[in-house]
Amino acid sequence: MKKTLSLGLAILLVLSLLPAAMAEGDTVTLSMFSVKGPLHGAWEDMPFFSEMEKITGVNFTFDLVDASALAERKALLLGSGDLPDVMAGVGFTDGELLQYGSMGAFLPLEDYITEEYMPNLTAFLEDHPEYRAMMTSADGHIYSLMYISAAPRDAAYYKTWINKEWLSALNLEVPKTLDELYNVLIAFRDNDPNGNGEADEIPLSYRELPMFRAAILAANGIAGTNAGNADLYLDSDNNVQYIFTSEAYKAYLEYVHKLYTERLLDNECFSQTTAQLTAKGNESLIGCFVALASYLVDTTDHVSLYDSIPPMTSSMNEEQIEWRNWLGYTGRYALSATCSDPAAALRWADYLFTYDGAALLSQGPEGLGWYYVDDTRTYWNKNVPEGYGSSEEYRGTLTPDCGTPMVGYIPPEFLGYLAASHVVDLENHVAKSYTPYLKDGYPRVKLDADAQEIVTTYYTDIDKYVTACEARFISGDMQLSQWDEYVSNLESMHLEDYLKVYADAYAAYQTQN
Repeated sequence: MKKTLSLGLAILLVLSLLPAAMAEGDTVTLSMFSVKGPLHGAWEDMPFFSEMEKITGVNFTFDLVDASALAERKALLLGSGDLPDVMAGVGFTDGELLQYGSMGAFLPLEDYITEEYMPNLTAFLEDHPEYRAMMTSADGHIYSLMYISAAPRDAAYYKTWINKEWLSALNLEVPKTLDELYNVLIAFRDNDPNGNGEADEIPLSYRELPMFRAAILAANGIAGTNAGNADLYLDSDNNVQYIFTSEAYKAYLEYVHKLYTERLLDNECFSQTTAQLTAKGNESLIGCFVALASYLVDTTDHVSLYDSIPPMTSSMNEEQIEWRNWLGYTGRYALSATCSDPAAALRWADYLFTYDGAALLSQGPEGLGWYYVDDTRTYWNKNVPEGYGSSEEYRGTLTPDCGTPMVGYIPPEFLGYLAASHVVDLENHVAKSYTPYLKDGYPRVKLDADAQEIVTTYYTDIDKYVTACEARFISGDMQLSQWDEYVSNLESMHLEDYLKVYADAYAAYQTQN
């Protein structure tokens, strides 16, 4: 790697640069690689970055990539060794951090999370030591910092929404089972619930297949995870199993294929962008969808149109299950070994572990899109300038946090006191429909270098095959009569060896916790 230093030399470099940079008052310019979200304006014009420059003396130039191209660009970047100063919001996996960190591509940060260099993060980790463990790789080094957004509403990630005015118009109730959902979708398709005399209703749509898949799998009895091992679950005997060869997944494929062929599922959902989905949603044309919040598909003015569907059940499962969302995102802020000013990069990130830094990251500068309701700086509200369809659309011009989790800690003390009616509505829906059913899936585990090598060797081919087959099963290009052949092909890709790594890691996790 042409710009990669040895681990020891990288540490010496940081030690030599940190004190000098901390004392420096001039603006430092660093390069950043990150991900541009669908609602983002130009990052160079975001008030968040200009305000951070005033506070920390750090300016950035940006190399941005769309989420759809991230995997390819990330692989090219790591393979070349020609790294920018900072890689933020990229979402490096534990395996990537361990592999490339041990090779010297990333600076190890554990010796610099101190009161001298990062006082705010240091204090935070003293109060929340579990996050230090999450950031620490199996070799004992911290190669990347975290992003944590601790809103209670975010503990339930996979929320399903339904147009309750359409339900009322057709004298229907919120579905409790997958069979009931199917019947409701048929009614939405055939009976003109919006009353305009046109067959323009879209019974069901979404943009992110994993979110919809999770809702159906939960109805079939599987509590999965979004903790980096989204293909694993624990069976009733607490054994580690692979989701994509389970009977619950097979039943999911059969169900979604039926929705697809009967025009109950928006056939554009596999390729549509966020903008295309929200264009349909803003016209209130979608009867049912899966999203973090209803106002992310329809507008904030229309939150009263939608009811949340609590976890459904099925003929396979009578328990209501909501997958618990991990509120911390690892791999969010890494420094390259050739970072030109590590002290400045760390100083910039450290501010985002303060309350004011969290508010700035979450919403942008006070007065632009939001304001404190009173002098207590507790309750706050949003204001949206004319010309923007929603507060989120405007927030995307203010801060990258609207779509790209970067680094920092946004506490519940801030997030929980937003007085905006649409967010209060969301909190109420989560408390009613999801919090009572939260269930943990496969936990976060750490893999050593040997285990990680096995996973890295087999995962890519396995994942590509599963992804390709899922689309073919749903569309009908593959038949479920080919299920045994599909499973056999996965087994030939060393699925058993892949699973054994995680079974052993889970056994070790149980002895430590």
